[in-house]
Amino acid sequence: MIFTFHGWSFDRRVWKGTPFEDGNHIELPGHGESPFKTTNLLKLSEEIGEIVPEGTTLVGWSLGATVSLLVGALYPEKVERLILIAPTVRFSGVSQPKTVVERFLKKLKRNFQKTVLEFRNLCSEGNFPIPELKPEIATELLESFARFDFSPYLKRVEMPVEIVVGEEDAITGLKGALSVFKGLKNARLTVYPKEDHFTVLYSLSA
Repeated sequence: MIFTFHGWSFDRRVWKGTPFEDGNHIELPGHGESPFKTTNLLKLSEEIGEIVPEGTTLVGWSLGATVSLLVGALYPEKVERLILIAPTVRFSGVSQPKTVVERFLKKLKRNFQKTVLEFRNLCSEGNFPIPELKPEIATELLESFARFDFSPYLKRVEMPVEIVVGEEDAITGLKGALSVFKGLKNARLTVYPKEDHFTVLYSLSA
């Protein structure tokens, strides 16, 4: 069984047109019709880990990749395989400079809608629809993700892991993908030339 986790400021519609469009799409707190309330990444992953069945494949993109990694680390008996698109071991300080991240989070609190649009433009030149977002919850979730360090959990991830990243990813970047790849025991990394943080989703093979 496949479960997917989208990136920040997107929703389940992002999987349409990918090999995983028929998966079980979980929407994250503050996004779309998410049933989850907690914005703490670790607690959220624990809640998700409790409901996924054994033999699960988790497919996560960006923020969703960190959720997938955490569920895999915390519930290895349930997770058979991980497919991580544009992952990072830590967003603030690895994928992006800490000062840039903190400045963005402050802007988000001052003018949520405008800052979301700026973020989307950095993701890709594509014009993908913005879902219904709950500003306070979505911002708190991003803060948790941005400051979360997955490094201590890497050694717990022993299942096969496929890592995919776009060569022109300006969000989590090649550096983020490599930071995860280098710390895993059973991983394969694929870099798609000319693809960015968003368009890489549509270059995937199952």
